[in-house]
Amino acid sequence: MQTNNQKKLKYIIFIIWGLFISGVILVFLIILLLAMNKPQTKTDNQNKPTLTSKANLQQEQETYNAILRKIESEFDELTTEKEIVHHPGSKNIKHIKIFNSQTKKEIKRINYVIGDGKTVKQVWEINPEGVVIKSTHYQDDGKTINWIREINPDGKPTKITYYNKDGTIKETKTF
Repeated sequence: MQTNNQKKLKYIIFIIWGLFISGVILVFLIILLLAMNKPQTKTDNQNKPTLTSKANLQQEQETYNAILRKIESEFDELTTEKEIVHHPGSKNIKHIKIFNSQTKKEIKRINYVIGDGKTVKQVWEINPEGVVIKSTHYQDDGKTINWIREINPDGKPTKITYYNKDGTIKETKTF
C-alpha cells in the first residue's frame, strides 16, 4: 500500500514543482515585459498650442488655395453654358460663346483661326453690359500669347501688353 501512496505523493510533488516553475517563468516574463515597456510620462497636449513653422503654414495655405481655385474652376466649367458657332457650310469652329449661368449673358468668346477651327486666335472677356473688357491675341501656335489689350467699360484701351515668342513680356503701354 505504501508504494501506491508513495507514487501518488511523487505525482503531487511533481505537479507542485511544475506549477511553481511555471509561476516563476510567468513572473519573470512579466518583469521582462515591464522592463521593455518603460512607462512614458503623460503630457497634456490639449492645453499646449501646437508650434509649427511659418513656412509650413504658408505652404499649407497655398495648397488649400490651389485646391479651392481648382474646385471653383471645375464648378464654373460645369455650370457655364456654351454655344459653339461653326463657319457657314463647314464643320470648323468659328468661335465658342461662354455664358454666365445666372444671367445667361455672354461673358467670354473664344475665336478660332478660320482655316482649321482648332487653333485659338483670340479670347475676348466681356462685362455684363456686353462690352469687351479684355482681348487676348495668340501667336500662330494658338497657345503662346502675342499681346493683351485691356479696355475700360467705355470701350477705350487702358493697357496693352506685348509678349516675346518665348512668352516673356516685351513691352507694356498704359493709356
